[in-house]
Amino acid sequence: MFVIVFKYRAPLETVDALKEAHYTHPEGVFGRGLARLAGPLEPRTGGVVIADGPREAVEAAVAADPFVTSGAATADILGFRPVFRAARTPGAGNGDGDGDGDGDGDGDGDGDGL
Repeated sequence: MFVIVFKYRAPLETVDALKEAHYTHPEGVFGRGLARLAGPLEPRTGGVVIADGPREAVEAAVAADPFVTSGAATADILGFRPVFRAARTPGAGNGDGDGDGDGDGDGDGDGDGL
């Protein structure tokens, strides 16, 4: 796996104008299906992508990214080997928006969706 750290070198207006191309470019990390998790840094000085795939594919995808090809950002690619994954816990969130951790979206914590 890899952590890709984009560092903006252009004004945010330029970065925002390139954002759609960054996400949809067919040869980029998103278009090639390499991205697993992504988001902006806070404050917005760049962004991070967690990617999975062969190093050569990740390097080629980053080199093709519109942020990089336009000079709006630089990118560092850091390889890492995950050795820990936290278990989901009630209240930690699981994407269903109710905060009870069961994944059914009804908020009661029993997992039945009712």
